[in-house]
Amino acid sequence: MIRPCSLRDLPAVRSLQHDGIWLDLFHHLLLQRSALSSALMAPVPWVGAGLATYVWPQTGRVQGFVQLLKRPGRHEADLLFLAPRLQGVAHGQRAWEQLLAGCIGEASEQALRRLFASAPESGRESEILASLGFLVYTNEEVYVLSGSWQPPGPPVNPRPRLRRPEDIWWLRRLYSIYTPQPVQHAEGHQNDDGQASLPLAWWEMTDQTSFVVQDRGDVLGGVQLVSGRRGHWLLLHGDPGNAGLMAALVRCGIDAAAGSRWPIYCAVRDYQGGLGAVLQASGFQSFTRRSRLIKRLAVPVKAAEPLAVPGLVAEGPGS
Repeated sequence: MIRPCSLRDLPAVRSLQHDGIWLDLFHHLLLQRSALSSALMAPVPWVGAGLATYVWPQTGRVQGFVQLLKRPGRHEADLLFLAPRLQGVAHGQRAWEQLLAGCIGEASEQALRRLFASAPESGRESEILASLGFLVYTNEEVYVLSGSWQPPGPPVNPRPRLRRPEDIWWLRRLYSIYTPQPVQHAEGHQNDDGQASLPLAWWEMTDQTSFVVQDRGDVLGGVQLVSGRRGHWLLLHGDPGNAGLMAALVRCGIDAAAGSRWPIYCAVRDYQGGLGAVLQASGFQSFTRRSRLIKRLAVPVKAAEPLAVPGLVAEGPGS
């Protein structure tokens, strides 16, 4: 079985980190933090930074490890990294099964309700995850724009403006309109007051800038630019079939990252038809296709049982 990573396991983590796979591209591409540095940041699982590293000892040495990150303010966590890879390693599948089963149990002990993962579409990784109860709730294509490219053309109207607190309601409404119900249910945004956002912890050293397009008092769309130390990520809100609106939002996001030498990433889900063409017209290129998966965890429930009291006699009316 697995156990928490200790100081004596760090040499094995350092070696294995070169033969693993990232199961959360957002944190990896924006921050480029190594698996070893994540292990050093959280010597005690889940405490402080919300990170957890578990190792799989076998035949006297560590032959695999898995890392998770709890989403701030939510009973959820993302699978960040898992080593070794499935391909080319004799014990790869067994390592994955042991590590995933173990971290599912550990997450349940932490009263978490969901685990999320991003894996290559139709790959062996998704098959192993599915065998342990993970379900694909959407597929997506990740696009990338190099930091040196600048979009042509004059400014568009209506021009996006900085987001204000009162715009949050409109963005939640756009998310509910243009996101299928099964995806909303999987991501948990039906059950709280949060909008579609990226899972960021307070210590992750990122900047966020948000803009909206408003017309006649209605917010028609929005764009959020999240900037890390090695990249940027665009999150778009609005009608993906409205090419003019989406082009304006994409350009606004690119302009907000002007002067940066780091790439800009944007994920387009299968139900966001037309958005991929808008990104390609703005200079983005396909980077990878991924499946987003969710594992729902059982929540322990304490059942109240009646306590028998010796010698107590209950008498009815008229007795």
